[in-house]
This record gives sequence, C-alpha cells and structure tokens, in this order.
Amino acid sequence: MKVGLVVLPVPGRGHIISTVEFAKQINRHNHFSITILTMAPPIPGFHTLPATFYESVASSGLDINFLHLPPVDPPNEPAIEVFISLYVARHATHVKDSIVRLQSSIRVVALVVDLFATTMADVGDELGIPTYLFFTSGAALLSLMLYFPTLDKKIESEFEDLEENVDVPGLGSLPPLVMPTPLMNRKSEGCKLFEEFGRRFRYMKGIIVNTFRELEPATLKAVDEGQCLPDYPTPPVFPVGPILALEDQDPSHPCITWLDTQPPQSVVFLCFGSGGALPEPQVKEVALGLERSGYRFLWSIRTRRSPSFTLPTDADLDEVLPEGFIGRTKERGLVWPRWVPQTAILSHEAIGGFVSHCGWNSTLESLWFGVPILAWPLAAEQRLNGFELVRDIGVAVELEMNYRGQSLVGAAEVERGVRCLMGESEKGKRARDKATEARAASRAAVDAGGSSFEATTRLTEQFLALDV
Repeated sequence: MKVGLVVLPVPGRGHIISTVEFAKQINRHNHFSITILTMAPPIPGFHTLPATFYESVASSGLDINFLHLPPVDPPNEPAIEVFISLYVARHATHVKDSIVRLQSSIRVVALVVDLFATTMADVGDELGIPTYLFFTSGAALLSLMLYFPTLDKKIESEFEDLEENVDVPGLGSLPPLVMPTPLMNRKSEGCKLFEEFGRRFRYMKGIIVNTFRELEPATLKAVDEGQCLPDYPTPPVFPVGPILALEDQDPSHPCITWLDTQPPQSVVFLCFGSGGALPEPQVKEVALGLERSGYRFLWSIRTRRSPSFTLPTDADLDEVLPEGFIGRTKERGLVWPRWVPQTAILSHEAIGGFVSHCGWNSTLESLWFGVPILAWPLAAEQRLNGFELVRDIGVAVELEMNYRGQSLVGAAEVERGVRCLMGESEKGKRARDKATEARAASRAAVDAGGSSFEATTRLTEQFLALDV
C-alpha cells in the first residue's frame, strides 16, 4: 500500500498554487502519494483557477491527485479572515470522510493544513493522523502569530494608540502600525481568530514555512529556540522555501513582447497581486506620479466592482486613467487592464524594479529574480512584510503612507518612490544590491545541500518515520 499525505489548502489562488508547488517539492525528495483536497469557491469568482491547472498537475506523473470536496453554504461574515476560517471549518465532515475513503488504498501518514484550516487538526486527532501546518507566509508573521497570545496579555490598548514600539522575538522593535490589519481592532473577530490560530499552532506535529533560513535568520532562530512560545515546546519548524510556481512563461504575451523592446533594467513593474485593486482616485494619482517620474513602466490595472471577496475585474482604462495619459506616455509605458504573467515579467531583463503590495508569494518571486521592491502594502500581513523588506532584509524602499487613515498616496510621493527605486539614490542602490544577494541566496537554498533542501529532506524523513 502506498504511503500518502493529505493536504488541505484554502480556496485562494496563491494558497492553492503554493500548496501544489510544495507537493511537487516533496515528491522530488521522496515518493509519496499526495492528495490535495480542494473546496468549491465560497462565492462565484472567488480566486478561482482554471480546470486546466488541475488537469496539468494531475497528468504530471508525480502522483499528485485532487479530490474536490462537496460544496457547503458560505457563512455570513464580512471580515475576510473570519469568513475563510468559518468556511473551511464547515468542511470538517467532508474532510474526515475523504480521508477515511483514501485509507482503503493509501496509508495516510500525515495531514498538512493551511494556516486558515488549523481547526482540521481535530479531524486528524480523531483519525489518529498527525497534523502539520503549511504556513504560506514568512517567518515574521509566524513569529508574531506564535507570540501573539503572550503579547495580547501584555498590551491592553489598541495598537494604533501605542506611543512606543512593540517587541516581538526575532523581529525586535516593531512600530505598532505595521501590525497585520486584523490586529488593529483588538475587539474584532479577526483579532480573536488571529490569537486562536497562534494557540493552535503550538500543537502541530511540525510547521512548514515558505521561507529560507538565509532570508530571515534572526526570526527563525527565535522561533527554533522557543522565544515565541515561552511556556510551551515549539513544534519542529521546516523552512523549505522559496516555494514558487515558475511555469507561467508565455513569450508571446503582449507584455513580454513589449518588454523585449526595452533596455535592460529600465522598466518599473506595477502589480498588486491576485486580489489587489486600487480605487479609481488612487489610480489617477499613480498615473500622474509615473508620468512625472520619467521612467519606463509596465502597469497591471484591475478594478473591483463587486463584493470585496471576489477577484478584481478587468479595468476600463478610459474610465480610470487621467484623460490623455496613455497617449502622453505611449513611448515609454504600457498599461495592461487585467492580470499579467507575473513571474515571466519579473524574470525579464528589462525589469528594474517592482511596485508591489508585498504579498509573500510576490515577494519571493521578486527576490528569486533579484528585482528590488517599492513597498505598497494594502491589507492582511502586507504591512509587516513591507516593513521587514525595508528594515531587515533591505531589498525594498519605503513609500510614505498614512496607515491611520484611508488617505490617498499622492502623485508626488509616487514619483519620489519610483525615482528612489529606479534611480541613483543610496536607498535604491542598496535595495538593488540586496536583491541581487537575495537572488543568489534563494537559489542556493533549494539546491542540493542548501538550507531548504536539507529542511525538506528532514521533513520527508519525518513523514516516512510515521509509517509504522
């Protein structure tokens, strides 16, 4: 009978893609039969992937299979973090039944769950199967989440009211306004959920993190040493990243053919992730800032016309851009009104900088290709990521933003940020140098003998040891 793993991602594009790449990485080290349980989108258009994506993976010969769970009713909850967690929890019976059926033909030795699916550890316990956490963000957020139940007891006020910084193991002194958005309202269900997750992480058999030791050494050291869980043993941590999907190469895509005509490292790329969209007034400020900067640019613009949980839609450029903008900048800029092949763009020699929302997948992709970042966090843990990229890792320059309110980033600040990133400023030079170093380090980590290669080896050996 085959030895198998069951993996449960949440129904988000980035989470599913990372999960699939993790499954591929595991199978390159040791052969397992891996079954990925997928959930129907909770509402139409929610971060969906085409059927061809699943078909291509299933036909890859890697013994990675998909099992689509029966649909459940979505919860009535406005906060996205709580919505997803409750939606996942409603699949518990289906997850249990699926594993039981699999056990007739596969020895399921471990259940690997997304950070929003930690409640499924109860299913693992019921079936006698150890549960591992697959943490799709970096070690900075992991450290904060592990430590937050302790931090929550120390600090009673709202973070935005604090005058002093907050100390977090491995991260040192953090400005309170860079905390993840769910924590900015301590009484919210999102903040309570954040704390609950941190508590549940303690009881995992292991924590698999999409980072590499050379990128976040101090934070991973603090987690390993138990500084984040002073009163509990820390589960083994496996930094196995960067886990990336690098196959979306399309040399015939209009964005790529346009980049082929541009000088090396001359273009700044603007894209805000699979779920990111700027409001129309902000789009106009960005356009004016780009125009004034004088730099070449490739800009993916999408808008959000439907509920916030759905993906942004294709933009009407005549509606959202300043009048005459495309005509005035057509010699040095391309605006693309929909999603773009991001890794193919970041890998292109014409790209010299990336204006990014600092989502973790986008961050790792940018570093893999050695592209420095202008940090523009939008939501979730992106403020924390951006702060870490600027202060600790040094691969990004900072965009001045008002985290206390919703005021726009003005055209002048956009112009300054782009000039700083792409020009000859000391900050820009440092970010470029550090990005080049990160490129080499990320590739060395996953090569044979690298830190992530060794961590993956230890993880697969632990999986095999469970086959008793």
